[in-house]
Amino acid sequence: MSIVITGDTHGTFDIGKVVRYFNEHEDEYTRDDYLIICGDVGICGFSAAYEANTRAVFRSLPVTTLFIDGNHENFEQLNSYAVEQWNGGKVHIIEDNMIHLMRGQIFTIDGLKFFTFGGAYS
Repeated sequence: MSIVITGDTHGTFDIGKVVRYFNEHEDEYTRDDYLIICGDVGICGFSAAYEANTRAVFRSLPVTTLFIDGNHENFEQLNSYAVEQWNGGKVHIIEDNMIHLMRGQIFTIDGLKFFTFGGAYS
């Protein structure tokens, strides 16, 4: 299992760097590997078209995307998903390979512990 961590992707605005990385390493990753995005993802976007395009990109990646919300998320939509337990913490499962790691949680992934927090507001 591998973990790739990046910062804000802002939906399709800045996701190209992530797509290029996985294209260059396409045979090295599977859905058992994780991409962790630290805020401003756009999976729960501010328009249906924007969100659909963003999710299509993440569906095409070979990994499971885990994300922490940033200040540019649609919180009303994000919080409409059921709260579930996953690897020790609370999550919103957006799609099978897109999981929102809720704030203030501790997750254990392959023996590594991650604490999620946030607080930016705009």
